[in-house]
Amino acid sequence: MWPLVHSFLCAGLLVCASFTAQAAPIRITDLAGRGVIIQTPVDRIVISEGRYIPLLALLQPTDPVRGVVGMMTPLSWTQPDLEKQLFAKFPEAQDIPLFGGRSADSVSVEKIIDLAPQLAIFGLNDHGPGAKNAEMIDQLTAAGTKIVFIDFRADPLNNTLPSIEILGKILGAEGRAQAYMTFYKQRLETIRSRVATVQTRPTVFLQAHPGRFECCWGMADGMLGPFVDEAGGTNIADAVAPGPTAQHTAEFLLTENPDVWIGTASGTVNEYNEGASPVALGAGMTKEMAADSLARYLSVPEFAALDAVRTGRAHSIWHNFYNSPFNIVALEAFATWIHPDLFADLNPEKTMAYIYDTWLPFTPSGVHSGTVHIDGH
Repeated sequence: MWPLVHSFLCAGLLVCASFTAQAAPIRITDLAGRGVIIQTPVDRIVISEGRYIPLLALLQPTDPVRGVVGMMTPLSWTQPDLEKQLFAKFPEAQDIPLFGGRSADSVSVEKIIDLAPQLAIFGLNDHGPGAKNAEMIDQLTAAGTKIVFIDFRADPLNNTLPSIEILGKILGAEGRAQAYMTFYKQRLETIRSRVATVQTRPTVFLQAHPGRFECCWGMADGMLGPFVDEAGGTNIADAVAPGPTAQHTAEFLLTENPDVWIGTASGTVNEYNEGASPVALGAGMTKEMAADSLARYLSVPEFAALDAVRTGRAHSIWHNFYNSPFNIVALEAFATWIHPDLFADLNPEKTMAYIYDTWLPFTPSGVHSGTVHIDGH
């Protein structure tokens, strides 16, 4: 009799121990430097931007929106094609309520509280509530919601991997988080080790949203700006920009005459087909269309006179890499453009396809980088 009782007792203890381990609180330090204790598993989550859904999909691919009870903006704001795939494979995603618009001041704290989330995942400093929104933090905290700040925008070179690690821990997806982090680190180390050997650093101008806004907004200290230096270039906006982005004149570009020009393309295939001016990349775009879209924008005299355009060193990169855990693709692209001989073996588009094939339950569409054709333009 004793062995049988003993067996049941041991089994019971193991079950209890397993349950306790799964339900145990965890402590993390978020990207705002805040220590947060979270009771796991987390069943109710709100996110500040729909663009975080690909990150959730990386960590929980069989159910990317598991536990998501609200978000500020829909995924369609930045990736309408991916939202269609999301809705087709995971129809419940269509029912996630929104609690704001495209800015932090559009957010309704009352709506968030009504959703009764255990956890809110916000960006450190992006379009949604940030770490400086003290009143909102206090209100949500008082309502029982834990808040964790992540970041792929303010300082992506230093904050991308910690952000993935934090969410992997919270969601019980440490294995997937570590696997992606290992991949990311390997790609990053390849670039850093080679850049360490370069003798000269070409000058680069990184222009945000070419064709969407008046010329010429440059990225410098923040977002994709630091990727220029990381890829072995010299960002000409660094010395004159007062922050992450600043507007520069066409005369500034002509005077500096950078060796390489890169534009972050926010145009869509529909805008391209309509003949609109924003440089386009992403879903539905082909390599030829991307080159044509870029050539259209750069055909005006002030750009056509740049050495970068005349020598075929003018390029476009998908704008949404600026706030994405997949920004390693942009860094690889920068490296191939700034030091083409040193990084001839890298193929950013193949890296993007590999990320989708390995980690995401979606199919990639379109191209995410382009180069101007100098023949005839």
